[in-house]
Amino acid sequence: MTRSCQELPPLLSCVRCASYDPGELGPALERLLAPWGGFAGLVRPGMTVFLKPNMLSAKAPAAAATTHPAVVEAVAAGCRAGGARVVIGDSPPLTLKRVEDFWEATGYRAVAARTGGELVALEREPAREIAVDGPQGPLTVRITDWYWRADLVINLCKLKTHNLTVLTGAVKNHFGLVPGLQKAQLHLRLPRAAAFGALMADLAAAVPMGFHLMDGITGMDGNGPAGGRPVPTGVLLAARDPVTVDLAASAVAGIEPADQPVLRRCRERGWGPADLGEVDCRGDDPRQVRFAGFQAPAIPLLYRVPEPLFKVLRRFVWARPTLVPTRCIRCGACARVCAARAVRLGPDGIRFHYRRCISCFCCLEVCPVEAIAMRSSLLVEAALQLRAWKRKLQGRAP
Repeated sequence: MTRSCQELPPLLSCVRCASYDPGELGPALERLLAPWGGFAGLVRPGMTVFLKPNMLSAKAPAAAATTHPAVVEAVAAGCRAGGARVVIGDSPPLTLKRVEDFWEATGYRAVAARTGGELVALEREPAREIAVDGPQGPLTVRITDWYWRADLVINLCKLKTHNLTVLTGAVKNHFGLVPGLQKAQLHLRLPRAAAFGALMADLAAAVPMGFHLMDGITGMDGNGPAGGRPVPTGVLLAARDPVTVDLAASAVAGIEPADQPVLRRCRERGWGPADLGEVDCRGDDPRQVRFAGFQAPAIPLLYRVPEPLFKVLRRFVWARPTLVPTRCIRCGACARVCAARAVRLGPDGIRFHYRRCISCFCCLEVCPVEAIAMRSSLLVEAALQLRAWKRKLQGRAP
């Protein structure tokens, strides 16, 4: 069975690509995969290849909340041309919607029909329990059985921000291997960014995928991973290990790896390169592909406060969800996904119980009409303004 095989030094492929049009995307993918011999070097006839995209929300591709269907289609078609069986699956945070609604909205159903790939709903499939190292001790986590049934697992991640982990990329996309509502329970068990980010790294190390390809043609900045701003980051990234991909994505976004709890944990574990200086980069240099003006999310400033000080300052330093009443359709998706039971749907609409809220923003992720926004305290807003001012002084884009 094919699993992650890290090169020494790690090999990164970075290719500029500004469009999902097949006439540009196809040649870009050929250049991207050339260091591994193209699809022929990754796929053999008779293999089962499991494609794991980021299918966070039931939104159209233009929202940049999911791996673009054009990327999924191009990879699925390449694997099928190599004689492989292709299975496409993820476990989105289902609330009132069926997984079939996600397939339709994201364009994945049409991709499967055109390529002969098979769509699977991971929450309906068998899963196995494994022990994962956690920041507070081992945890038992359920992983979809397709991880073991496939000969090759390809991680088709998306370049996006995340309100808890700053960026969400190749490492965090392993979280989708956990089917069902267990993801929300893990948010509740490890609500602080450092602990949750550490779990993401530990989980990815426990179930490594064989190849990692990031869709950064259109990325997302601001308060991602569902409600941020689509931005033309114009890049495709690939490597055999997820840390290398995420370091390159950090360079494109202009966000330091040390400011990301997932990559900090990877460095603590000694997993993957510590920086791009340890990487054999082919194609374009991701540091030269940086998107000027990429906006980091606000909430990580809150989670960088040390725990003892956090307990003292949490009344003054906070970020939390807030309702946009004119958009709310009272579907109850936010209340269903909230593991902390901090969201209630009553006769008067949605109510937040902030004493229970752990600021995981799962409610924001699943809202189908973007009726939930993030609100920060005055101190957090002031810190953001100070950060923007410092970047201007340093000649960096805000």
